Amino acid sequence: MSSHRDIELMAAGWDRRFEADVTRVNELVQMYTDLGYEVTTSDLIPEDIGPQCAGCAVVACQKYVVIYTRAHHAEVAQNGN
Repeated sequence: MSSHRDIELMAAGWDRRFEADVTRVNELVQMYTDLGYEVTTSDLIPEDIGPQCAGCAVVACQKYVVIYTRAHHAEVAQNGN
């Protein structure tokens, strides 16, 4: 299940990686940055979780964010992708 934001980011070349605990986001962003990726995050919304987790979605949405990565624009332009 994809949110509107998810679809927009993917159309702009971002790859959805995973949902991460907010207490670890800075560490994970730094890791992907060190690996040479651009990194962005998006708040998790109930639609991202789906109906099977409706009862805990409110809590999960406050504790997790979605991490997206993509190759740096300079690399993409150089490789012609």
